[in-house]
Amino acid sequence: MYQLTQLGHDLYRERLAHAQAQRPAERLLALARASSRAERAERRARRAARQARRLRAQLQAASDQ
Repeated sequence: MYQLTQLGHDLYRERLAHAQAQRPAERLLALARASSRAERAERRARRAARQARRLRAQLQAASDQ
């Protein structure tokens, strides 16, 4: 009985150590995904600003004629 209990504790400690080791890696992956999303959002915002300037210029040119 003692051996089974000891084995259970060992497995628990091993799994706990593995889970703790995985957490920093998961955080890094989440940070990388968040950074990628932020970069894509920034590119979309720049693209939208360029399009707005282009449309404004077209509107201004049309109203000047």
